[in-house]
Parts: sequence; structure tokens; C-alpha cells
Amino acid sequence: MSLFDSISRTVKGLLNDAADSMQDPSRDARQIVRELDDSIAKAENSLIEIEAQVATQQSKRDVAAEKAKKYEDGAKRALQSGDENLAREALSAQANAEAERNALANELAKLEPSVEQLKSQINDMRQRRNDLNARSNILQAKQEIAQAKDVAATALGGIGGKNLSEDFQKLEDKVELSNARSDARLNSADTSSGKALDDKLAALDHGPSVEDRLEALKKQMNTPQ
Repeated sequence: MSLFDSISRTVKGLLNDAADSMQDPSRDARQIVRELDDSIAKAENSLIEIEAQVATQQSKRDVAAEKAKKYEDGAKRALQSGDENLAREALSAQANAEAERNALANELAKLEPSVEQLKSQINDMRQRRNDLNARSNILQAKQEIAQAKDVAATALGGIGGKNLSEDFQKLEDKVELSNARSDARLNSADTSSGKALDDKLAALDHGPSVEDRLEALKKQMNTPQ
């Protein structure tokens, strides 16, 4: 492997590790839901525009149909009055109005199913969004539980890996040893200074103890005079 390939692999590995460490499943799930909300909003705006166009075309179709009916009635009245030229003119206007009406009707026949289809797609998308939002909430809860369990496991693992009783025993032994050393030093100091010997000799000069005095007094009182 060339040096360039080795460096390239190392850099890619670092970038992937950084990306993994930055990834937050619940945050990414919420972002997906937000993106769906944006898409739904755009689709709904488009639906509003299409529905407005449909309503406009429907209005134009109705107007054209009314014109065709009006010119048909006018042609009948013209014939009744014996004016064929006026009847022809009215029938020509009727034909134009009907052509406009039919053209608009054909356009609506193509447009109206698209509106229904778009409505259905938006409803499906909204349902999908709601499902994903619910899953996002569950995912967040699961992630928080997992993080709490991880913290607890780390703490317990740190404690479980230690022999606390043994540690305490070592501390107690250390204190006991320290006390023993102090006592040994005191005894050694007394011996070196001659204090221990002086104490023993002084005890010989103290005379009778209180108990000895009490026994002697009892004997004296019990002896007949």
C-alpha cells in the first residue's frame, strides 16, 4: 500500500469516527419529521393553487354554458319573430360558447382527478408523518433509557471492579501499624531516657497501698485490747 493510500484511509477513518460520534438517532429522527412537515406544507400550498385553478376553470365553464343556453334561446326567439339572420348569428355564438364550454370541461376532466390524487397523497404523507413522529418519540425515550443505563452500568462497573472491603482492611491495617509504631517509639524513648527504670524503682518507695492500709486497720480493730 502506498503512503497516499495509507494517509487517505486514515483520514477517512477519522472522518467516519467523527461522524459516528456526532450522530444522535433521536435528533436525526426529529429532523426527518421536520423535513416531512416541510414537504407536506409545500404539497398543501400546491394543492391550494390547483384547487384555485380548478375553481376558476369551473366558473368559466359555467359561464360558457350559460352563454350557450342564452344564445340558443335567442335563436329560438329570432326564428319565432321571422329573423333568420339574427337566428344564424345567435346559433353561431351558441356554437362558440359550447366549444369554449367543452374545452374547459375537457381540461377539468383531466385536472380534477389530479386534485383528488394529490389530496390522497397528502393524506398518506400526513399519516406517515404522524407514524414517524410517534416512532421518533419512542426512539427518544429508548435512547434516554439506554443512556441512563449506560451511565449506571459505568458507575456500577467502576464499583464492581474494586474490592472495597479489601481496600478498607488495608486502611485499617495501615492505621494499626501506625499506632504500633508510635507505641514502639514511646517505649523506646522511655527506655533510652531511663524513665522506665525510674518508674519501677519509684514504685518500690511508695510504701503500703491503700488496700494494705485497710487490711492493717481491720486487723488492729479486731485485736482485743
